[in-house]
Amino acid sequence: MRPRFAAALVLALAGMLAIAGCSPPAEDGGAGGTVQVNTPQGPVTITGTPTRIVTLGSQWIDTALAFDVTPVAYLDQNEILTKKTAPWVVDKLSGATALSTENLVAEIAKAKPDVILAEGFMATAQPETFAKIREIAPTIPGVTGKQVDPWADLVTLFGTITGRSDEATKIIDSVNGTIDQVTKDLPGLAGKTYALAYMYSSDQIQVMADPTDGAGALFGQLGMKVAPKLAAEFAKTGQPRFPISTENVPMLDADYLVVTTGNATMAEQLRKLPGYAALTAVRDGSVSDLTVTEIGGLNQPTPLSIPYLLEQIRPQLNRVAAA
Repeated sequence: MRPRFAAALVLALAGMLAIAGCSPPAEDGGAGGTVQVNTPQGPVTITGTPTRIVTLGSQWIDTALAFDVTPVAYLDQNEILTKKTAPWVVDKLSGATALSTENLVAEIAKAKPDVILAEGFMATAQPETFAKIREIAPTIPGVTGKQVDPWADLVTLFGTITGRSDEATKIIDSVNGTIDQVTKDLPGLAGKTYALAYMYSSDQIQVMADPTDGAGALFGQLGMKVAPKLAAEFAKTGQPRFPISTENVPMLDADYLVVTTGNATMAEQLRKLPGYAALTAVRDGSVSDLTVTEIGGLNQPTPLSIPYLLEQIRPQLNRVAAA
């Protein structure tokens, strides 16, 4: 199971897996009530207020931590791939058990969870493993049906199932306030274009093209639009995230480029690709070179990663706004 699951984690980081449709919860169970959550895998009923929560995926981890809730156990695909904890998490997971991809089901069972919060890639990439996991405790496999769930929907659901909806609203308002401040400070971002690119192999670059995707929604709040050629491909194929070959680098042309590569050698290779130097963002110095962990925080935005990363990419956003 381990090699296949590790491969699934890589795909999840790149955002390549499709998820079936679902809808958000319709009722707040409050303290000790019952909540039914409609998910891509069918309805999930949670009775009582969960206190032992297992989080599978960085978005759910950060969502729990935003409520100052430490999961009893967690699986972080970014941490597994990079061997590093996200800088916006630091020591907040102290006391939680880091799960491995080996013996995952047994390790989750050992944690004795009241509820398991999983990202959609789990159910789609490893259906047999997921079927075993959901036998342990009520398990939520994604929320909205998007390839990447909007962070605010996860916060809302977490508040619902823990009876802390008021706190969820405060968290959402705080993060949106941070985003709104950037928009207010940089009105020149309105109408500017952006591209997110992750060069994960020597001949493939993963891109995001759906403006309503979890990552797309963040830049949409800043008033920005997806790079024209990527938007056109999305309109044609309906694929929100897809790989392009390195010969198609011109598709990344935009006012702002966020890029990540697997290693330093690949970064050098990217810079030498035909058409890269001619990209608008490259010519204007409006490229944010992020680590795999950092682009993971943009690829799968969370209430913790957004404030941190907006500060990190602010110099490039300033240039884009002023252009």
